[in-house]
Amino acid sequence: NVWITGNGDKDAQILKFTKTGKFLLQIGHHGIIKGSNDTENMGRPAGIVIFPKTNEAFVADGYRNRRVVVYDAETGAYKRHWGAYGNKPDDAAPRTRVYEGAGSPQFNLVHGLRISNDGLVYVGDRSNNRLQVFKLDGTFVKEAYISRPSHANEGTAFDVGFSPDKQQQFVFVPDGSNKKVHI
Repeated sequence: NVWITGNGDKDAQILKFTKTGKFLLQIGHHGIIKGSNDTENMGRPAGIVIFPKTNEAFVADGYRNRRVVVYDAETGAYKRHWGAYGNKPDDAAPRTRVYEGAGSPQFNLVHGLRISNDGLVYVGDRSNNRLQVFKLDGTFVKEAYISRPSHANEGTAFDVGFSPDKQQQFVFVPDGSNKKVHI
C-alpha cells in the first residue's frame, strides 16, 4: 500500500491507497489540529512506518505535534502515543534546545522514524539533535545525540536508516544541516 502524510499548515491526516491508487483509508481530518494528545488527528506528520508483525502504523507526528502516534494499519483505530522519554507530550512546554546536560523533556521536531529488525523504534528528534530509541509500546530505551552542540536552524537528526545486514550493525543518521551522515 501507499501511505501519504503532509506538511502543509492544515495537514492533520494520513491517507492510505493501494499501489494502483484506490483509496483505502483516512486517519484524521484536514484542518483539524487539536494537539499532541488528540487521538484522531495529526499535526503535520513527517513520516510513517508500517510494522507488519503487529500490523501497526507508527507516525512521526512532529512538525506541529510532539509525538509518535500508533494506529492499526488496517482499520485506522488509535492504539497509543508517546513523547520524549516515553512520556506524555506537553505542547505548552517551550521548544528551546538544550545543548548540554539533561536532554529536553519534550520532543522538538519528530522527523525520522524507523523500526529495526529486533523491534525497536528509532525516532529522530531533529531540532533537539538527538535520536531516541523505544520499545514498540513506547517504553524509552536510550538516546544518542547527533552533533549536539550544533546550532543549525534545522537541527541535525533528520532521519534514521540501518545497514542492510540482518543484525543491522550500523545506524545511519543524515544530518542535513551539517551535510554529513553519522554512523
